[in-house]
Amino acid sequence: MIVVTVIAFAAPASAYFSSQNIETKAERMVDIASEARYTVMDLVALVEADTNAMELITGAELDGQFYGNFSLCVEDGAPVGEETATDDGEGWTYLNAAEQALLAGQYDSGQYEDAIDNAREALAIFRDVLRSINVILYEADVEIGQLLDPQILQEAIERSQDRIKELRALLADTELRTKLDDAEEWRNNAQDLLELDEIEAAKDSLRKANALISEVCQDLKEIAQELNPSRIKGYLNEAYQYREKFRERFGHAWDEEIDVDEFLQASGYQNEEDFMAHFQEMIEKAQGSENIKEAIQNLKDIGQMIQKMDSDLTQEFGRHRSGQGQAMPGNGNGFGNMGGGNSP
Repeated sequence: MIVVTVIAFAAPASAYFSSQNIETKAERMVDIASEARYTVMDLVALVEADTNAMELITGAELDGQFYGNFSLCVEDGAPVGEETATDDGEGWTYLNAAEQALLAGQYDSGQYEDAIDNAREALAIFRDVLRSINVILYEADVEIGQLLDPQILQEAIERSQDRIKELRALLADTELRTKLDDAEEWRNNAQDLLELDEIEAAKDSLRKANALISEVCQDLKEIAQELNPSRIKGYLNEAYQYREKFRERFGHAWDEEIDVDEFLQASGYQNEEDFMAHFQEMIEKAQGSENIKEAIQNLKDIGQMIQKMDSDLTQEFGRHRSGQGQAMPGNGNGFGNMGGGNSP
């Protein structure tokens, strides 16, 4: 089991992705490095829980090497045997840098390359640590081959449940919660199969659970990218600008003897002031939205309303000018990407 894991981690990073874009490559590379660290952590926890294994390692005077390797995977202050780490481990440092670069990539795409490079360095360290621990266990005559597979699988199942709980606490979105419910069903199924010693079937169920968890994480990331404070502020500033543009265009319409109130009544508003008040209300509602799905929908509603009113008003000017189709100053092409295919 250990040897197979080492071989998997030894594969070149390019084997995991060949035609993906840079962001997806970075995400996958960081995920691979993170899972490699989890495997080391799980293995060390398993060995520490086995009194006989630790006695054999200590008796062979290999405990220093065992924890020396483990310390490369943890941050300053983390427990390492009966002591605590006095420095950030090299592998942990690279992985942390990779995760930070991945987050920064949404603002600076050049950071994705840094994320990949740092994750690759972290993966190489975790791979070497795992290989070294494998050698230590062999030299100390620790026989845990039969125990290792189900124990690590149990740890993985428990870790998936923790991730589900953490995500559920963040979500108000019904669709995403339903996806998490499905993930939890697969996770529970994996636990049941493991208890029946159906190891391969349990692994398959856990893979399905983790795939759904990953989908939810990706959905949340995409939402967060669209709803970061700077983008929300940008959308709302644009909405305010359009509000003023409409007031200017209504003024031009009155100057050309177009009855703006009658025009707006055809769209469901009482008059110009009713439209402006409704527009302001929509903006304030978007500003005050706390629920993710509600915030997205409010911004989309504003974008769609702007596009429709802009189009209708341009057509009204055209009809009034006997079909010349001239557009008044301030006519726009919509509200960013809101309401379109790239909307959040």
